[in-house]
Amino acid sequence: MKLKSFTLTLLTVCFTAVVGPKAADAATFSVIANGLDNPRNIGFGPDGSLYVTESGRGGDGTDGRCIPSPSAGYIPLCAAQNGSLSKINPDGTKTTIISNLTSLALSPSGEQAAGPADIKFDDKGNAYLLTGLAGDPTNRDTILKSPDLGQLYKVDLNTGALTSLADFAAYETKNNPDGTDLISNPYALAIKGDTAYVVDGGGNTIYSVGLDGSGIKNVAAFPQKVIDRNKLEFPDLGGTDPSTLPLTQQSVPTGIAVAPDGSLTVSEYTYFPYPEGEARVFKVNSDDLSIQTIADGFTQLTGVAYDPEGNLYALQHINHSEWKEIQQGGIITGDISGSLIKIAPDGTRTTVWKGDGLEAASGITYHDGSLYISNRARLAGTGQVIKIDPNARKIPESGSAIGLIAVGALGATSMIKRKRSKELIKAEIA
Repeated sequence: MKLKSFTLTLLTVCFTAVVGPKAADAATFSVIANGLDNPRNIGFGPDGSLYVTESGRGGDGTDGRCIPSPSAGYIPLCAAQNGSLSKINPDGTKTTIISNLTSLALSPSGEQAAGPADIKFDDKGNAYLLTGLAGDPTNRDTILKSPDLGQLYKVDLNTGALTSLADFAAYETKNNPDGTDLISNPYALAIKGDTAYVVDGGGNTIYSVGLDGSGIKNVAAFPQKVIDRNKLEFPDLGGTDPSTLPLTQQSVPTGIAVAPDGSLTVSEYTYFPYPEGEARVFKVNSDDLSIQTIADGFTQLTGVAYDPEGNLYALQHINHSEWKEIQQGGIITGDISGSLIKIAPDGTRTTVWKGDGLEAASGITYHDGSLYISNRARLAGTGQVIKIDPNARKIPESGSAIGLIAVGALGATSMIKRKRSKELIKAEIA
């Protein structure tokens, strides 16, 4: 079944830009589904059906199922049973496949939820569901009373039955592989053969998991990055002296895809204060999980995907450090526009789409000639699934590409930065 681009709220936008005397062709942007609660990653089933994980909107805390957020100023993260796995029908309507999954979100906004995080299928058509956590895993079974968080499951789509294959929260609690703070938030997965590969944005790690029920096979921590303090901007931290904050930044891996050569490609969000132009793309050996940096110079990446020609697409969540545009707790006070960047096999970078409806996106997959993206992915009630057709010519970014590295030449170039919008935008949070 081919998913068409007509939608609940039809939105098609085109733009053109100029390089010298030549105008680029237009890319297209369509909304496939609307009104979602913190939509995260997307998977296409063997019949071409589109599935999306909704992390939900969390709870109000009246039942005591709350923990402090480790990344949002210790605002309460409260649990409730409103996460789901949904199927998007060709006419844009949504069918709920599994409901009442645990959702953990900032209260009362419902922003930045953790819960159902990703859905992928193996080559036999079996479905696998990943759930996030976004907090101290020692609180999962006690305070949150939510043992279903922080796990990888095999899913029976007919009955909704879940069979656990790996418990990352328990592994983080026992082993803390990266040796930093004790946090787990499984964020995305990719499948290669009989193995799933999961990136944990809280634990700063990548896991390999046997799909045959053999459990976690291997784990590796992503390298931290030392950043010159002069390159960092710090928000008002209520009297905290920025000179006392660490310069060594945790990685926070977010997106993962299987590269054309069989290795894994992983995107990085970066750690607070989310420095601009410092996010990396990694190549990971699928056998031993050894890691190398293959591209740098991005801002807050939340997903990666390949097309059949070997072009890599990197998704920027927001083009500026998130604290500049969204207050802790979910109030949007600035420009939450993101970007979709194409990296050709020769290393050339092209901005396929920037702003113009692409906002705070997280999760990307390529299917049947187009890219499908979870848009407004950190917001409750206003999340979307969008479709971008990247097949037209685009504008190469300024700067030069570096040489070929393994899966392709992924070069470090300078970013073209857009002036920040001065217009204040109200948050549309249900």
